[in-house]
Amino acid sequence: MNPRQRTQLLSAAYDGKLEQLKRFASELDEVTGDGISTILGNTKDGNGRRAIHHAASGGKLDVLKYLIEEIKLDVDVKDGRVSTSLSCDTLCVDVAAVEYLLQMGANPEIRNERNMNSLHHAAMQGHKDITPLLLSKGINVDDTDDFGSALRYAAGGDKHDTLKVLLDHGANPNLVFHETFTPLQASIEGLSSRCAEQLLKAGADPNGGPDGVRALLLAAEVGATTEIIEEMVDAGAADPKFKNLNFLTGATQIVKLLVEAGADPNVTNSRGLKPVEIAAANGNRRGVEILFPVTSPMPSYIDWSINGIMKRVNSEKFQKKLMTSKAKQHFLEAKSKGTSAFERKEYWLAVYWYTEALNIKSGDAAVLSNRSLCYVCLNKGDLAFEDARQCTLERPDWPKAFYRAGEALKLLNRLDDAADAFFNGLKLDPKNKELEDAFREVTLDRLKAMNVPL
Repeated sequence: MNPRQRTQLLSAAYDGKLEQLKRFASELDEVTGDGISTILGNTKDGNGRRAIHHAASGGKLDVLKYLIEEIKLDVDVKDGRVSTSLSCDTLCVDVAAVEYLLQMGANPEIRNERNMNSLHHAAMQGHKDITPLLLSKGINVDDTDDFGSALRYAAGGDKHDTLKVLLDHGANPNLVFHETFTPLQASIEGLSSRCAEQLLKAGADPNGGPDGVRALLLAAEVGATTEIIEEMVDAGAADPKFKNLNFLTGATQIVKLLVEAGADPNVTNSRGLKPVEIAAANGNRRGVEILFPVTSPMPSYIDWSINGIMKRVNSEKFQKKLMTSKAKQHFLEAKSKGTSAFERKEYWLAVYWYTEALNIKSGDAAVLSNRSLCYVCLNKGDLAFEDARQCTLERPDWPKAFYRAGEALKLLNRLDDAADAFFNGLKLDPKNKELEDAFREVTLDRLKAMNVPL
């Protein structure tokens, strides 16, 4: 079977073209003599995905019935990533198809190579109608993979409808797995005030969390992003994603929700800063306005007011004070915790600790590079590029800085700019294989985008 024939057969399964699928299989059988069942059961794409996986991903019920009932294919057969038709990354959104697979005995608890089951995928993708079907088969609502529970996936992705389904089925809003973020903290990183509000109403502890990370400290930190984007919108930013009001007001609303739920406003981070000071240091005045009335006055402030806090925290004297030997130790600790979190693939937690380190030493190129990589892993191309761009400014002689910029630009589908970034890195280190491979790959991607025959 040649690649074109393989693609035709699998595409027919995905597109639901049953008669075409039968014809392709019959024609191949005439040539190979392998038998239609063998051809349909064993033909795979580059990821080891067979016809049944493609039909399930496409939600094509007729094809699924043919493959399972007539051809007698195993409903739980695994692809190259150990995923079944229910646990694959492209879990179909067709409720009837999922219902059928479950009726035919598909096991929703089977895990893929990333230790994720079908409930984790459904929560991550926000399939609110499929989630209760999976739960009806007895799957544990608090079952965890390497990153946490389904509730955490829904919270981090702003899948508030799916999150409600999980909570209604008894999901634990305070579940902490290893040192990962709680669902509440995941909702803060995702700037989802809707998810945060539901979690707090369900009993999420506003003062809970792993490894000294508190929700209010996190909310004060990420609130700066909202302030910056709001300024961009006021200035006429055209990007449609900046028009999402929920995204714009998410962080500030979360700070308010946490305060109302009893979050401790006097908790301090590794540098001894309270949430109100963190908000001020990041230029988040709205956060300061919410936190100021509930924060205990600090004797070190001559002018204990909103303006006084904003002025003092951003003064040169205050910034120098932060860079004491103790602060340097905190920098190393935060950087180390970020690296540990990254190695566990807990990317949001790594972002938190790298941000802590950058708050102490803002221009550290290595930390900027590491945080950029985290954002790439989280599919946050704009944030990844901003860190990479800053990294190239801090270390214009460092090839890796340009590699990070190229990866971020590639994620943003800015292929020409990505190629330029990789090429600039190669000029600094012509024998760098990582840069060489990246430049070659993005060049091929550019040609494919232009429909140039390869």
